[in-house]
Amino acid sequence: MSGSRTRKLRDQLQKSLTKERFPDALVLYESLERMEPREPRWPHRNGDLLKRLGRLEEAVESYIRAVDTYAELGFVARAAAMAKVVVSIDPNREDVLERVTPDAARELHRSARGTHIRRISEDALPLVADPSAKGVLRFTQPPASIHVDLDISEAELRHRISPGDEVPSEPPTAEHLARLPSMPLFAEVPEEVLARLVKESRLVDLEVGGMLIERGTTADALYALIEGSVQLIRPQDKDTVILSEGDVVGISCLLERVNYEGDVTARTQVRALRISKLLLDRLVREYPSLANVLLEVLGRRLVATLVRTSPMFSTFDLSTRSKIASMFAVRRADMGTTILEAGKRADGMYIPMIGKLTAVAANGEEMGHLKLGRALGQHSMLTGKPSTVTVRADSDVLVLRLSGRRFEELAANYPKMVAHLEELARRPSSPSFSLVPEARQKTGA
Repeated sequence: MSGSRTRKLRDQLQKSLTKERFPDALVLYESLERMEPREPRWPHRNGDLLKRLGRLEEAVESYIRAVDTYAELGFVARAAAMAKVVVSIDPNREDVLERVTPDAARELHRSARGTHIRRISEDALPLVADPSAKGVLRFTQPPASIHVDLDISEAELRHRISPGDEVPSEPPTAEHLARLPSMPLFAEVPEEVLARLVKESRLVDLEVGGMLIERGTTADALYALIEGSVQLIRPQDKDTVILSEGDVVGISCLLERVNYEGDVTARTQVRALRISKLLLDRLVREYPSLANVLLEVLGRRLVATLVRTSPMFSTFDLSTRSKIASMFAVRRADMGTTILEAGKRADGMYIPMIGKLTAVAANGEEMGHLKLGRALGQHSMLTGKPSTVTVRADSDVLVLRLSGRRFEELAANYPKMVAHLEELARRPSSPSFSLVPEARQKTGA
């Protein structure tokens, strides 16, 4: 009975809003909130209407109820955004920021991941060459380090929205968001860090077509998407990447000396939290444990994006993609690191995801910059022959590494993928995997 009553009130509300009978709409919002006290959208939307009508004190009280309910249900990022709205209306109400607690979100996240939250911090060791290796460019790993699989979930690999799709009218559930890569940023940080993130971040609202990030500009902030969807257009991607609530944008800001790799524009009305790199760097210095959380956010997003968009994975179902993704480790190449060396065999396959790379011919001549997202070293691994070029990191670079052992495991379990790599290795001009820089390809080289 209550369900039919709620549907009737919703229909009445929609009609009142369409006909701009706002006093009736306010009464209906209050009725719906009483009937569904654990539905935060009612006080949220009620606050929006009160704000529009200039009844700011009432709007603040309605928004505060939404903050509390969002936090209680595990929508911690939405709670944070709502608290920022309150402070924008009444700067004296900074006490509302303290109501954004991670407890429910943390419980949901750990339930979705299992009681043990895997970190990838051990995997992001720098690539350090082993000078004792003869004929192979081999990278060492400190004895105390532990390999941790990435354990990417199908929720991270699935396209939540395709370029031609309409945006869902219902927001994702907290349980769904708990599986997405942005959740650790709000659920797994110490409470004092969360308080600083909420207080010192900036709320960004965009209309359709608005520019969130411009390609080539300095990567100076991370954006957590709270509402709506954006499209990411990068030269290395075959298709437009659609990101929505629960995603993070601008992850390249977590590295040094890099620029944004693509344009990010709003497909719908968008609300996001902008967390500056300066704030993140400051918090990492004060709370070193935050570095692990940021690295997990970065690594998971990179791998999930690669597996969703790379032709390497296009023939596999979601379950198989998840298994293959877990075979990659995340490594950091500091500026100046040689990832491949002419005349030496590779010790694995590498996929650079962020940063700037230069290819150098065996005679020392620079060939140009490489596009990101291309497999490096697969030809050497497949043939046992040394690399014909040197690949150097000209900024801090984040790479996905498939070790020699993992490569053999891949060949044994997924021969179709290895056959695809063999085909690509025979076609060095392949646009997705070529080591030949774009400038050289244009001249017919």
